[in-house]
Formats: sequence, structure tokens, C-alpha cells
Amino acid sequence: INDEWPSFGTWCNNNFGGVNAKAYYHIFELLLRLKANYFWPAMWATAFNEDDPESPRLADEMGIVMGTSHHEPMMRSHQEYLHRKEQVGPWDYATNKERIDQFFREGMERNKEYDNIVTIGMRGDGDEAMSDKTDTRLMERIVANQRKIIRQVTGRPAKETPQVWALYKEVQDYYDAGFRVPDDVTILVSDDNWGDIRRVPNAEERKRKGGWGIYYHVDYVGAPRNSKWLNITQTQQMYEQLSLAYDFGIEKLWLLNVGDLKPME
Repeated sequence: INDEWPSFGTWCNNNFGGVNAKAYYHIFELLLRLKANYFWPAMWATAFNEDDPESPRLADEMGIVMGTSHHEPMMRSHQEYLHRKEQVGPWDYATNKERIDQFFREGMERNKEYDNIVTIGMRGDGDEAMSDKTDTRLMERIVANQRKIIRQVTGRPAKETPQVWALYKEVQDYYDAGFRVPDDVTILVSDDNWGDIRRVPNAEERKRKGGWGIYYHVDYVGAPRNSKWLNITQTQQMYEQLSLAYDFGIEKLWLLNVGDLKPME
């Protein structure tokens, strides 16, 4: 659930007093009925773990594995950063590494008892590109330090904690420029915001231990056009593209962006 207003948020407020565990109970039930078990929660005006601490506990109880979106690393929502912006400082790893690392560490500490798939890597503040440059050295530092934090917090090798790196928009440029995450990390390819997959792994790439997944949109907000209010994804196109993904070994993890849910479910 991405752009959660007005449909999802209004439904939660009217029926459950907010975007909280009472509302998410029904979302988790919907997921299980659809044979899904992995969830990126609403993110544009809510903070899943902080708005109601019962929400992550309930997810764990119901067997829902939690994650955070492609631009929210280390189990921290973007709203959590906005609430602490003065404390954390600029969302710029090149100049503010120590405070951002602490922000990451706190997220891992808070959620370490639950089943999570941890998003790694980093984008700019508010789901934007970090810069107009593809700084692969900086991304190497970010991922290495994130995995160090994961290892320290869990007390186990980083490879024992499931992780994903999403090749969304300009992030794919890092991969195309030769940057590689460790072999145990699942790489999520993305569609092009028009429902077509941007790339598939070749035979050698399919040998990765962490495998490949997909982050697919039926709701999209951004340039050049929004599809938030209208389901523009044809069933035939979706079937074709997801079948293509599966045929090329993209089968480890599938994630569907359904916006504020109505009528995308």
C-alpha cells in the first residue's frame, strides 16, 4: 500500500480510529486469503511501527513478513525520518554517515525479534534520486555499513537476515554501472511505471543465491503521468509481463504496488 490517501486512510479513520493494528488486521487477512505473506505498509503519512506498536506484533502473529519500501532502508519509514529530521540531520550519507547509521541501527534493534526482509541501499530524501551522479563507491559504503549494522544487531552473519535491493528508476543505473550487492541479497527488478519490466536476469545472473524478485506497479504516482485514480494496467499485459518474469527466474519475491488499495485489490 503506497499512496494511502484518501481511500485507505479514510477507511481506517472512519472504521478503526486511524491507520492502526485494528485496520491492518483486515489487510493481513486479505493478504492471507490471496496467498500473500509479505507486506510493505502505507508510507506517505503514516509510520507502521511507530503509529501503533501493535501492528508489527500482529503481523508476526499472523505470519506476515514485513519490509519497507524501496527507498526506506533498514526497517525505517520515511515518516520516521521526517519526525526526526532535526535530530538525524541531512539525508546525505556522504556528509552525515554517523547519524544516519544510528538511525538505521535503531530501526534494526526495534524490529529484530520479528520476521523481516530488510531493504538495503539508499535513495534521496522523499523517494528521489540521491544525486544526478551514479556514485557506485558511495553505494558500496552504504551497503557495507548497513550489513555491518545487521550483523551487530542480530549477532549473526548478515547473510542470515533476508535482504532486498530494489532496482527502481535510477537505482538500476548502479547495477548497469557494475555495482553488485552480496550474493545472498535478493535483487528486485522493477517495471517502467507503464507495466513493462525493465530488465530480466541473464543465465549467469540467475545463479545468484539471493535470487531475483520484482516490484510491480498497478498504481503509480509521478512523472510523466499518475495512475493513482484509475486502474490502467490491462490484465493481459500484467499476465504477459509477470509470466515473462517467472520464465526468466524472477521468482524469489513478488511485490505488487496497489496504491491506496481501492479498487486495486
